[in-house]
Amino acid sequence: MSLSTTDAVRGVFERAVQEHLQRALRTPEDWDRFKGIQRETDARVMQEQTAFKRDATQRMAEAKQMILREEHSVALDRPLPPWAHKQYDADALDRKAHARVQSDHDRRIKAIRRDGTDAFTDLAADIRARDAPAQEQNLTQSFNQVHSGPKRI
Repeated sequence: MSLSTTDAVRGVFERAVQEHLQRALRTPEDWDRFKGIQRETDARVMQEQTAFKRDATQRMAEAKQMILREEHSVALDRPLPPWAHKQYDADALDRKAHARVQSDHDRRIKAIRRDGTDAFTDLAADIRARDAPAQEQNLTQSFNQVHSGPKRI
């Protein structure tokens, strides 16, 4: 998997979300949910990596068939003459199939990681919603203390 600028920024964002969330975790239930999200995401990534390695030849064969179907399909605006047979380069077909299989794999990994990040943001939103009444009460008390005027002794 090649690391592009977008992937690097996405990785930094994921780590920043996790670090920010870790500072907000207060209860054991929050920590359990956080660890559960991490475990589930890591397990799904490992499962995809294993499936990618295990099914590489099958995925390549399916990709080649799909590419050949796409390239040999008849376009209604410019059909091939009946005597023409479209030729293909086996090396080019292998390169296209490999690129397609790799990009599909990368897309699945990104979707898994995006799901994990979404779960982390949902956890953060739940924590904020749970802590909001206490924070609002503290702000109200602070406001009332400041605006109650000077105290006379």
